[in-house]
Amino acid sequence: MKSLAILLLLTVSVSFLYTGCKQADDVVEESEQTHEQSEKEFDENISKKVAPEVWGLIQTENYKLNWKNWPDKKDIYVNSVAFEAIESRETEFPVGSTIVREKYSTDGNLEKVAVASRIGGNEKTDGWFSADYTPDGELIRVNKNVVNIRP
Repeated sequence: MKSLAILLLLTVSVSFLYTGCKQADDVVEESEQTHEQSEKEFDENISKKVAPEVWGLIQTENYKLNWKNWPDKKDIYVNSVAFEAIESRETEFPVGSTIVREKYSTDGNLEKVAVASRIGGNEKTDGWFSADYTPDGELIRVNKNVVNIRP
């Protein structure tokens, strides 16, 4: 009789454990789906929110006059945070680094301004936001597959 009671108690315990694990799995799955949806919404809204801010930043700081050129590259400008990383031979650019590359046509006209800014937070792009703009600041495209830019 005693062994029957122990067996019954063990069966009930295992069923509670199974039910608890099943509920935990459901919660984890729901959490992962919510995270994926949030990431998708972030990617879809990034051009609307971040792109104008990045363009405004480089214009406010007047990158062409106030920033330094990447050493030996006349069409690439870097802010002070990025320049310090280059000068000190860091292994990667810190958050706050911004790089502007002007792209010219064969006849010397400015065609496009490419900007990469390390804003942090996105593992897929290693924290980089990158976009191409017309010379007057109209967004051409947001580059979704940014490789980590190194000093």
